[in-house]
Amino acid sequence: MKKRIEYILTGILVMLVLPCAMMLLLDGRMSEIYRSIKNETDYITVKTNSGALEMELEEYVIGVTAAQIPAGYDLEAVKAQMVAARTNLYRQIEADGKVESGAYLTMTELERMGSAEKFLRAQRETRGQVLEWEGRPILASFHACSAGNTRDAKEVLRTEEYPYLVSKVCPSDTGAADAETTLQIDSSWADMQITERDSTGYVLQISLDGKTMSGEEFRNLLGLPSANFEVSTTGGETWLTVHGIGHGLGMSQYTAQQMALTGKDYKEILAYFYPGTDLIKY
Repeated sequence: MKKRIEYILTGILVMLVLPCAMMLLLDGRMSEIYRSIKNETDYITVKTNSGALEMELEEYVIGVTAAQIPAGYDLEAVKAQMVAARTNLYRQIEADGKVESGAYLTMTELERMGSAEKFLRAQRETRGQVLEWEGRPILASFHACSAGNTRDAKEVLRTEEYPYLVSKVCPSDTGAADAETTLQIDSSWADMQITERDSTGYVLQISLDGKTMSGEEFRNLLGLPSANFEVSTTGGETWLTVHGIGHGLGMSQYTAQQMALTGKDYKEILAYFYPGTDLIKY
């Protein structure tokens, strides 16, 4: 009788302890699996309006790239943009360990647009690739469309820090949709003088009533497509003719698209717009 009671108590104890032991083992194994996945994947902390968010870097690169370039562009142009986007992310991470949240499209949004597979393929075929200059991620500037030539960073930023951001000829840009915009501005700007331009025609400085302003400040103030413009007055009205879309530095996405359509791959596109840089895999 005593042994029977011992058997019963032992059975009850096993029934109570075994599930706990299994759970501990399972939790330990799951933690190990999670650590393994995490160790094989680069995660980043993204600063958002609602706080910090941790996510997989390559997933974030897809969403950022999709928000930066037209979904209808050729795969090679998209791949070039993805390398530029990833490079800028690594540059931010190197600077302060975090990424400032910007425009971003989710995979659900891309699927609705019918573009998910293109951006996923671009990510797979460029995974981990970034552009470097002297061992550091470059400032991979880009814009929608130049005014026929991209700009030189030495003229725009007044520094020798970005020797790879030099002026590049982009003749097809002048034929892009919305490459030239004409718009009327307030007559208070009628006496404005353009006092300095760079070598590609972008306005560096204007003056009005003894006060000066940079071309980019004027562009942002009036919401202009670019800082490459001329001023004219007709019948008491003041007009601007604006050329190009964006700041004009680095890669012109429109020319990247035209290069892709003529058979150039993303490496050739990147080498054209960021000469002297190294394409490496992190």
